[in-house]
Amino acid sequence: MRRIILGALSFSVSAAAGANGLLDAYKLAQEQDQTFQAALHARDASIEARPQAWAALLPQLTATAEWQRIRSHQLSGNFSSSVGNIESGREYYSERSFTLNLSQTLFDWSAFQAVAQSDKTVAEAEATYRSAEQSLILRTAQAYFNVLSARDTLRADLDAQASYKQQLDENQKKFQVGLAAITDVRNAQASYDTSTALVISDRAALDNARRALGLIVGQPVDAIADLQQDIPLVAPNPVTAEAWSKAASQDNPDLMSSYYASEVARKQVAIYEGQYLPTLSAGGQFNRATQHAQSNDDSLTDSIGVTATWNIFQGGLVTSQVRQAKASYQQTLANYELQRRTADQNARNDFEGVMSGIAGIKANKQAVLSNQTSLDATKVGLRVGTRTEIDVLNAQQALASAQKSYYQSRYTYLDSLLALKQDAGRLNESDLAEIDGYVVATATASPPLSPAEMNIPEAPAAAVQSSTAPAAPAAPGPSPTPAPALKQPQ
Repeated sequence: MRRIILGALSFSVSAAAGANGLLDAYKLAQEQDQTFQAALHARDASIEARPQAWAALLPQLTATAEWQRIRSHQLSGNFSSSVGNIESGREYYSERSFTLNLSQTLFDWSAFQAVAQSDKTVAEAEATYRSAEQSLILRTAQAYFNVLSARDTLRADLDAQASYKQQLDENQKKFQVGLAAITDVRNAQASYDTSTALVISDRAALDNARRALGLIVGQPVDAIADLQQDIPLVAPNPVTAEAWSKAASQDNPDLMSSYYASEVARKQVAIYEGQYLPTLSAGGQFNRATQHAQSNDDSLTDSIGVTATWNIFQGGLVTSQVRQAKASYQQTLANYELQRRTADQNARNDFEGVMSGIAGIKANKQAVLSNQTSLDATKVGLRVGTRTEIDVLNAQQALASAQKSYYQSRYTYLDSLLALKQDAGRLNESDLAEIDGYVVATATASPPLSPAEMNIPEAPAAAVQSSTAPAAPAAPGPSPTPAPALKQPQ
């Protein structure tokens, strides 16, 4: 049963179903990410605000045609039953009419302000769409890096697991010939079992990260390309947080969207206030009517004129609408100020993230080298008797932790670099293309299941009846398959 469950964790679709590189993933995301598609259609819908606002100021032309069959029944008076269509006071006839109306607004302050508001609405929609574009770039990159980070963590823990397994086997052999204490075997077994649990957890995290990327690109993802071992570490240009904060205050798309939203609300106040004023329009009408009765009337009329309309009092409706619009405007101003402060804070935080990320990568790289040296020295010390098995296990664990920190620091740096450009409204596809140049050519799938994952140990490998005589250990199970080599940073 365990073999079936753990095998399911490693199930994945063909590598051909997923994107092999960061730029490939982004191309798919542009077409498949539904959050971005919703933003695209929202932008297209909002653009229609402009022609709709202008429609109220352009000529309005309507045509009406009518045909009626009329029965007239005279209830009293003198009439003859033998004349025309009149029979017993009833008359039947038809009537046709055609009317053409043309009107043109001359003055309507609310309509004028609605046109100005539509420009702000379109500008807000464009800014929101630009924000969605940049957000898609960042979300795709972060999801991609999350897969790589989870895979790197898995590889590091697999490497540590293989080392623990080797050490466990050595201690078991020493214990059988009386050269090691049972505590050394149990400590090695505990470290090995703990590493197995970590590997299982790592595989689940990797599967979750792949599914998150698949949600964005619209298809299952299995094999994606790794980053190169060493990536360029480039400081932001300009090199001051103040410069990036200033750029964010001018070009951050979320801030611009918030600004235009406040402008839309301000124009809404003017639209409602315009209802206090009269409206003026010019119009003309052409009408032709034909009545097929005794006289067969046929008439043609036309007219032209100017109409002034003034809604003097509507029960306090306009006054309430103005108060409501002013309150909404103040709300958008508060939202704009909040967004301005947020953009400033994010720009400064991400700038510091890039700068500290560069230092962190260098420090973590050196930490890997130092911990590798420490592990080698501890193993030598164990052979000459100056170090214990616990020291070796601790050194191995420290090396695995340093390796994971080093790999994670690279993705944190790249995330901060992209986020900083997004804060300033400068993030675009070329930035992904640049990072994609750091990606190796060959896509890599998940590491295979280790023997320990296929057959989790149920009990300690050896049991002791007394502190002096060793007992026969349990069968250790199959030897582990060597884990993928984890290259040490140069």
